[in-house]
Amino acid sequence: MTLARIALGTIGAAGGVALLVVVVGTFLPRIPVIGFLGSFVSGQYPVHVVAAACAGVGVGLGLIALDVPRLGVVVAVVAGMALVGGLVVLGALQATARAEGVRIHWLEALTAVDQSGAAPDATVRYRPGLDLDVTLPPGPGPHPVMVWVHGGSWVRGERTDRERSNRWYADHGLAVVSVQYRLPGDPGLPGATLGEAQRDDVAAALAWVRGPGQEYGLDPAAVTLAGQSAGATLALSTAAALVGVPGATLPTSAPPQPPAAVVAFYPVVDMRLIAPGLQDAVFGGPAGSVPALTRAASPTDLVAGNLPPTMLVVGAADNFIRADLVRGLDADLRAAGVPGRLLQIPYADHVFDHPYGSPGGQIARPAVIAFARRCAPRL
Repeated sequence: MTLARIALGTIGAAGGVALLVVVVGTFLPRIPVIGFLGSFVSGQYPVHVVAAACAGVGVGLGLIALDVPRLGVVVAVVAGMALVGGLVVLGALQATARAEGVRIHWLEALTAVDQSGAAPDATVRYRPGLDLDVTLPPGPGPHPVMVWVHGGSWVRGERTDRERSNRWYADHGLAVVSVQYRLPGDPGLPGATLGEAQRDDVAAALAWVRGPGQEYGLDPAAVTLAGQSAGATLALSTAAALVGVPGATLPTSAPPQPPAAVVAFYPVVDMRLIAPGLQDAVFGGPAGSVPALTRAASPTDLVAGNLPPTMLVVGAADNFIRADLVRGLDADLRAAGVPGRLLQIPYADHVFDHPYGSPGGQIARPAVIAFARRCAPRL
């Protein structure tokens, strides 16, 4: 009996602390560290939080039954609070899904925790040293296409990090071209900083879609440019350069036609706010010392009425890139006359859609399809 008390007490104490951090951080996301942990876990794994809270209540009751009443009551109460908080999060997600006309598959939210198991249909070298993956809908083309730009703070990341989502889009009629752009250590473009070279890579991928990509059944007139985090910032700034927004630049002299639409998942909107080390990597020095480069990379400086229709997607509790700045960018775009919309996922932080089954991902994917369909009617 003593061994059982010790084991269950250890589990209860550790689990109680974890649940307390999650529930406090979920509802007070501005608290340093705890806020990020809470909103990060609740954004990606809300069903797991409810399941863990139910287990915590059981552990607390078990401790009471084993004559460890004080610890048992504390664990049960904390777990009960986490359970109530988790149900509030699930309720908010369900309300958002209902407003979007989407059904959340809760079992999938519990079990589909990664993006593996959905290889692309082709991998193509689109410029020296750089590949892209092509994921195609069933049947013959021409297929509307989404060019996807991965995240990774401009210094890391893989084009394969959303493979299962890419397959979902393809199964719903939207081909996906997932782009690997150059990273630190890759051969650069003559005279270009890393940030400029990355935008040039994105533009080159768009040019590939409208040229050789037609051999894969891609529709050159129905291209959505999309990305997440740093990739979303690259998508926004590249689109601005392609429509000729003042201050937005590309190293190439003959850029391709702009995309029909842009979708940006939790973008960094002001490059002056990124960490100094990332500024050095992207610009070759502090952002303040290169104002022209900083402007060309910062979506907040590139708002203009001739931008393509733009959809922004963000977790409402995203502390990493600051959801309030994304909301501000959305307001500025609409005030400038740019069509589009803002989708906020309640209680979610950064990369809420990384688990394929996350409720936020399940809500966002159909919304992206609907937006792309409005911009590319053949979808």
